Amino acid sequence: MEPSAEPTRLINAMRFLVEIPTNPSTEVFELLAPNVTYTVPGRSPLAGVFHGPTEVRDHINKLLRVTTGTFQILKWVEWLVGPTHVAALQFAQAQGRSVIYRAHNLYLVETDHDDLIVDIRVLFEDQYQTDRFFSQIDPE
Repeated sequence: MEPSAEPTRLINAMRFLVEIPTNPSTEVFELLAPNVTYTVPGRSPLAGVFHGPTEVRDHINKLLRVTTGTFQILKWVEWLVGPTHVAALQFAQAQGRSVIYRAHNLYLVETDHDDLIVDIRVLFEDQYQTDRFFSQIDPE
């Protein structure tokens, strides 16, 4: 039996999540629906709900700027695919102002009928650690 092709929603979610830390190009943001919502929980300056591809791009660029290029995905631990959702677990690290962040982050990605990304929710392994790290390094 020949393996089935990967669902387009998985391919789009993987491409977006894998490429944004190293290549936040305009092309990757074309995978987002015009009404996309990106939710980052917490109380740090990087937390919030971002609407539309422009706000999502600005948020990701701010993340990369405040971590001065040190944000790295050390490992993609798991990818799970449902009828309209993709869940991705990563192990990541970043540095800033002599502080190191290293933890698992879970991304829940929902796609529409065209397989464009309409919702991204980030869940952190340790919300307190995440808030503390990003509150300490945010220069703004």
